[in-house]
Amino acid sequence: MKLFRMLRSFRFWLVLISLLAIAVNISGNDDYNILLAITSPLIWLYESSSLMRKGDIPTALVYLTTLAFWYLIGFILDRLVLKLNSKTRR
Repeated sequence: MKLFRMLRSFRFWLVLISLLAIAVNISGNDDYNILLAITSPLIWLYESSSLMRKGDIPTALVYLTTLAFWYLIGFILDRLVLKLNSKTRR
């Protein structure tokens, strides 16, 4: 039952997708970092702000913020779905 509930959660799938993007980047198959740029909010900020481009961001920090960001988004979505389901059951 717990496994089924985990497979139905946004947290699981969003973190899994971001882990796959990070694994592809680490393996070297993402030559231009396009997949990581699509999934990482830190790279979004880096590309959109000229102030951020002056500094260098460690790759490990990019990976950690990507995982944390998608976990948080998944957590919020899971809570919203739970709240909507509880309202419809009333």
